[in-house]
Amino acid sequence: MFKLRKFKLPAAALVALSFFLLICVGTALLCLPFATKSGHIDFLTSLFTATSASCVTGLAVADTATYWSYFGQVVILLLIQIGGLGFITIMSLFTLYVRKHTSLSQRKLVMQSAGSVDLASIKGLVKIILLGTLIFEFAGAFILCFAFVPVYGWGEGIWQSIFTAVSAFCNAGFTLTDKKEGYYSLVQFMNYPHVILTISLLIIIGGIGFFVWGDVVHHGIHIKKYSFHSKVVLTTTGVLIVLGWALFMAFEWNNPATIGNWGAGTKVMSSLFMAVTPRTAGFAAVDYGSMSGAGNALTMALMLIGGSPGSTAGGLKTTTLAVFVLATVATARRENEVHLYNRRFENDASHQAGAIVCIYILVSVISTIIICAIESAGIGAGITLDSVAFEVVSAVGTVGLSQGITAGLHAVSKVILILLMYFGRVGGFTLVLIFSGEKKPVSLSRVADKIIVG
Repeated sequence: MFKLRKFKLPAAALVALSFFLLICVGTALLCLPFATKSGHIDFLTSLFTATSASCVTGLAVADTATYWSYFGQVVILLLIQIGGLGFITIMSLFTLYVRKHTSLSQRKLVMQSAGSVDLASIKGLVKIILLGTLIFEFAGAFILCFAFVPVYGWGEGIWQSIFTAVSAFCNAGFTLTDKKEGYYSLVQFMNYPHVILTISLLIIIGGIGFFVWGDVVHHGIHIKKYSFHSKVVLTTTGVLIVLGWALFMAFEWNNPATIGNWGAGTKVMSSLFMAVTPRTAGFAAVDYGSMSGAGNALTMALMLIGGSPGSTAGGLKTTTLAVFVLATVATARRENEVHLYNRRFENDASHQAGAIVCIYILVSVISTIIICAIESAGIGAGITLDSVAFEVVSAVGTVGLSQGITAGLHAVSKVILILLMYFGRVGGFTLVLIFSGEKKPVSLSRVADKIIVG
């Protein structure tokens, strides 16, 4: 089906190409006159929105609820669903069921797209992905109906519940409540525990990775039987959520511009939400333009980290962070191996993690400098270095949180954000595949020499 031999494209290139084609189709559909409520067509707005939805980011240059018609909103929802699960995964599901036998190359492609490390169990994993997605999204939409229907009525309330549940599970961050009734994103529902906790759980479940799902289904609560990969993912995810939760409470508790004027229970719940949503959902619980400097710095760090491999989330991934931190500690201790849970990481893992972290940071810094140069006339007039850096990290981490400057950026700056969103969705994953590919043997070893580092 994928004709790997004919085109001779590596699996990583096919994954990247699938997202590119998805963006092209989405842009074409959003350029139709009836995709907007006004009938006005703007190519850059359509391209930006299609990229943001396909790459499950959530950045928007036009309000989703008021700018796009129901047809446009359905297109955005489909792009989010396909982009979250991965076009390759969805097509592979069709192939696995239509064909009795699938080739080894096709199974490897699905394995890489779904984030699996076991070639033998890939068919069962794809089944788990489909069934789990339907169950979690349906359950999430059902619970959200109890909050959205009383506010928006039956038809609009059910539609918003479905849209928000899919967007949350796919870590997209799109909502139909943006700026509606004078509220931004989910701020009006901060006092609804079932809304905040449901969306938080959907974000976490969608962001831990499909391969981890397989371990949970097969082994239940017997964590000792989980694979090494799943243990690292769950540990890192748990640490980031708990640490981020505590720090947001410390940083924003007395900030009247964010959660300072709310009750203690709402503050605790909102802090939890602020720790979960930057990785990499992008739903806003507060006005991030009014957040403290420490809070914004913490948010940017979480956005850059993102979710886990083979999930609906973007970013440089939790496992990359875990390997990078442990490798740094091992280097400081002059240890030859990087290990955790009585297991050692593969030798190439630390090099791959270091390369990915450096590339994400370099891309973010360079993009921030370029956009600041382009927006130099607007610096000081609502556009600051902090807001630009926040926007860039949000795009490259496929998060979607913003300090409100997206719509006012220059067209060239928007194109840069489009490229960053695309890179964030497929770049880190592709880099892992490139660095982990087979290496040609070196016929001649170069002479080693000394250099002072640090």
